[in-house]
Amino acid sequence: MVHPSVLVEDRGMFQFLFQPWIIALAGAGYLISLAVYRLWLSPLAKFPGPKLAALTLWYELYYDIYCEGQYTFQIIRMHEKYGPIVRISPWELHISDPDYYEVLYSRDSPRNKYEYYTRQFGLTKTAMATVDHYHHRLLRSNMNPYFAMTRIRKLEPLIQGLVDKLCDRLREFKGTGTPVALQYPFTCFATDVVTDYTMGAGFHYLDEPDFVPRWSRTLSGVAKSGVYIKPFPWLIKVFNALPESWLSWLNPEMDLTFHFQRRCREVIASIMEEQNANGYDKVKSQFSHPTFFHDVLNSNLPPEEKSPERLWQEVQVVVGAGAETTGKALTWTMFYLLHSPDKLQKLREELNQLDPDRTATLLDFEKMPYLTSVILEGLRLSYGLSTRLQRVAPDRALQFREWSIPAGTPVGMSSTLMHHDERIFPDSHKFIPERWLDLEQRKHLEKYMVAFTKGSRQCIGMNLARSEILLALPKVLRELDFELYETTLEDVTLAHDMFLPFPKMDSKGVRVLIK
Repeated sequence: MVHPSVLVEDRGMFQFLFQPWIIALAGAGYLISLAVYRLWLSPLAKFPGPKLAALTLWYELYYDIYCEGQYTFQIIRMHEKYGPIVRISPWELHISDPDYYEVLYSRDSPRNKYEYYTRQFGLTKTAMATVDHYHHRLLRSNMNPYFAMTRIRKLEPLIQGLVDKLCDRLREFKGTGTPVALQYPFTCFATDVVTDYTMGAGFHYLDEPDFVPRWSRTLSGVAKSGVYIKPFPWLIKVFNALPESWLSWLNPEMDLTFHFQRRCREVIASIMEEQNANGYDKVKSQFSHPTFFHDVLNSNLPPEEKSPERLWQEVQVVVGAGAETTGKALTWTMFYLLHSPDKLQKLREELNQLDPDRTATLLDFEKMPYLTSVILEGLRLSYGLSTRLQRVAPDRALQFREWSIPAGTPVGMSSTLMHHDERIFPDSHKFIPERWLDLEQRKHLEKYMVAFTKGSRQCIGMNLARSEILLALPKVLRELDFELYETTLEDVTLAHDMFLPFPKMDSKGVRVLIK
């Protein structure tokens, strides 16, 4: 039996330890110890950069949340002050040296992703969000054939048919005096291509009379929301716990996202159910061609990688990324051509000379020097993803000049800095397709053009996106005449990096009149 005096003594000690001043002192001691470690004892303490960035993640959150996607520009200022390698958070480094890009984004050495960045969209089962290098290689090995150029060439008529529909829809606005925001029809076009290509049945957004502006805004909104979810991933669980009707009431544009997810789930369920009953060949006969789901379900992936949950997440990433980035690349390239009539005329002259009967195929367009130069320059100035993309060497230190980067350290580089390096792209903010015309020079410049990034995690939809642009741009420009409407360079100038590149917040986009 415990003596009462002992109980009194324990109670007194408990009360003493939980005095407010003791708690405050312990908290202060912890914060001081953490600050001392991060500033002087951490393996990253030797790297230059602002002390506040090394001390706390709130430094980044201030620029990205409060200042709405300004941290990339702050990183640029850091490099100007501290040099080519800077510490931008307690755990992360950033490098600005174009010649180091292919080292960091290696094809041969293992490169993990930074988990902090992979969780911002809640799609944790996808290849895009897979942290481990070898797990990612397993998933991609079964996806790569579906997005290979040989497969895309077989489905060229599908893309060409949607290009024709795009032109027909734009022609409806000819001579009406009604301005068209090009991002909307181009995003509808890209969405119809990628959904038809991956799911066997497109969304038919090009059939909608207003080009579904809510869909484009939804895709942009998802990217912007990642800025908030990245540091606070518990928000995903909160959203998932709420009824869809509540979320739709809070944000009506979420309806399209929910519809998209339901449609993916329905296609998966239909394929899996009928395949189990009738076999693979019977199922794929329902569709215009074998779908992405068919390829994965009939691959040698482990069963857990064929779950409906993973498949709908994977297609959501492929469709969302392919629709927004391709739509934006087409939109911004169109602006630069309309803003530079001499370059537009030069492109039309090449098309008329090399394709007088307007029967060119994708293979023919790929051989046209000025067209491909225009597209490369448009991709450079639309960036793909404007955010930094971190890679982690899990098993070895990386050597950057005189700096040894400890194994396991997230290191990022950015297309924004690469594409505006004046030593490689002089007058980098100007649209100059001519810089790509010389074949030797093009080969050199393509090393530094990273709109689709590089290495083992290079964008899987790169071939499809380039094919869409190659087929759409010539036909749209030859069949229709456009005039810019209340649109300036500010409407295609990166002002906010929120995973994707955004111009000024009050921009109404690239608007045109069709004459």
